[in-house]
Amino acid sequence: MDKSKITLRNAEVVFANLVDDGFGKSITINATDKAVKDAITKWVKDNNIGKGDKAGKANFKEYEGKEQYSFKINDYTRFAGLNGLSEKDLGFGAKVSLIANAFIYDNKFGQGVGGSLSAVVTEKRASTSADGDLEELMGNNTTVPNADIEDDPITLGDIPF
Repeated sequence: MDKSKITLRNAEVVFANLVDDGFGKSITINATDKAVKDAITKWVKDNNIGKGDKAGKANFKEYEGKEQYSFKINDYTRFAGLNGLSEKDLGFGAKVSLIANAFIYDNKFGQGVGGSLSAVVTEKRASTSADGDLEELMGNNTTVPNADIEDDPITLGDIPF
């Protein structure tokens, strides 16, 4: 088993920062589950990820009772999605499987071991206010009649957004 990699399946996304606004791109997952937290802690320790006195210590953040861990996205991170989903479907509550790799760096900011995502599969999209708005517009009716074929209604599950 390659200890420089970590694979997490069905992880819950807390935040997805897909635009570099000066702090880099990242996906933050819920690491409250003991198995998830232990796997991340072991990966960081085994690879001595970080620099200085923080090397080898996982940097978990706590927010509203949830432990969170942020994985960096690099220019080579690959995204895919099930059932037509993509990275655009990431956000609070989305479910993903991911692989991150540890790597040695030596650049103008210093040297050490970093970790970043190499592959992310979006398994379930994030819920948005648009979901509730669509339900509100449709009321209790869960089908929309097709204008061309009256006997072939479209259900909410058929709508691609």
